[in-house]
Amino acid sequence: MTPIRTAIHLHTNHSFDSNRTPRDLIDQAVLEGIGCVAITDHDAIDGAFEAQRCAGGRTRVIIGEEVSTRDGHVIGLFLKRWIEPGRSAEETIEAIRRQGGLVLAPHPFATLCDDSLHGAIERIAHLIDAVEIHNAQNVLAWQDRRAASFARQAGLPAYVGCDGHLSGRLAPAYQVMSPFAGPSDFLASLGSAKLVAKRYGLGYFARMGMRHVWDKLMPIALPGYGVNALRRPPAAAWARRILRRPAQSFPAAVLHERVG
Repeated sequence: MTPIRTAIHLHTNHSFDSNRTPRDLIDQAVLEGIGCVAITDHDAIDGAFEAQRCAGGRTRVIIGEEVSTRDGHVIGLFLKRWIEPGRSAEETIEAIRRQGGLVLAPHPFATLCDDSLHGAIERIAHLIDAVEIHNAQNVLAWQDRRAASFARQAGLPAYVGCDGHLSGRLAPAYQVMSPFAGPSDFLASLGSAKLVAKRYGLGYFARMGMRHVWDKLMPIALPGYGVNALRRPPAAAWARRILRRPAQSFPAAVLHERVG
């Protein structure tokens, strides 16, 4: 059977820090010959469902979510329902398991990401299905090597993640996998997959740097970013004083509506 190029850890503009529409993501996946995409927006799954509708059979879409836990980011794949952020890693993993999903540890040791698991990954290693040993958006390769070493020592399958947020090139990193049906098949296929580990180019990093600076200094999102996101990064302190904008990222009313 024909192997499938599978790109994991992708974002749409349902994430506060992405400007890529779900339709553009699918179109770019087809252009690059990616047969399966695992879309993992920050604390949201609506973008993945929208992409699935846009795909029309052109490429497969795995519904995922990159959940903000109190211990760092945890990815759930093969989800059916939204996972509430803000709980412990263990509680979040339990919620993923209740849906029959898989648990992935993205960029576990990345210092450029404020929400990596870092030391918490040791505590939850026995609950994880796979570890991200290469992140195409992380320029510090030694942190990927540390993740690869951890995966080997823990006896966990490895995967390479795109962590793509911007329009343009979609998947410099992907896995060439045997065909799979559901979570268990996916995990078995991942164990023997060929991992293609490359990074985004300088233009991508320049654009991401500009967005980070904008988020730190400006009271509103950079135009085009997070158009459909529920979560917004807190505004800079000076902007909150002027706009009387709260620092919290998740409006309580929205969370109540989504959870209730």
